[in-house]
Amino acid sequence: MTKLDVSPPALTYSPATHSDPQPARRLIVLFPASEPEPTNPAHRIWDIARTLQTNVLLLSLSNDFEEESRLRRNLITLAALIKDPSVSTDILIEHGNDWAGQVRKIWRTGDVVACYEGQKSGLLQKSLDQVLKSNLEAPIYLLSGYQPATNPNPSFWSQVAAWSGSLAIIGGFLWAEVKIGQLSQDWAHTALIYICIFVELALILLWNSLFS
Repeated sequence: MTKLDVSPPALTYSPATHSDPQPARRLIVLFPASEPEPTNPAHRIWDIARTLQTNVLLLSLSNDFEEESRLRRNLITLAALIKDPSVSTDILIEHGNDWAGQVRKIWRTGDVVACYEGQKSGLLQKSLDQVLKSNLEAPIYLLSGYQPATNPNPSFWSQVAAWSGSLAIIGGFLWAEVKIGQLSQDWAHTALIYICIFVELALILLWNSLFS
């Protein structure tokens, strides 16, 4: 009697390979804390994001904790105006004033950046778009309508920091001048005194300009 082999054939499954999805490209918008009206650039940001098919990250910097709550409300308002089914939005507030450094920290391949015309950066107050172009190999989009605002009523802690820094500079140079006074009284002594005075004044002016 012939026996039939009815056992099923062995099947070999090769696991499917799935590449990790690439993170979505983003339009990183640098929103200055002093900008009082968040609605002005909404349509321009939306238009850039739709054209480039990117999501939007609204990034702002602030060193003032009292100001941060107002800034967060502005960013939430702007994010709501931009968002639609094809464009997602997110907000990020960091402490500091180094725009280029913050952008480099969160940068991903394919991201693009937008900032305001007239927006400044750094101690030398260089144009922010020029600073970004020298630090990032990416297109920089400019938004219009920004007017740098002055701050006639600096916060209490800003005033404390300004005065503390100024007093520390004055104290340090007074100590240096006392040490110079102990040297021989010649032309080099006089020159060092004048150099100390000029450097002291320059440092005080530079320090206070950071809080003006």
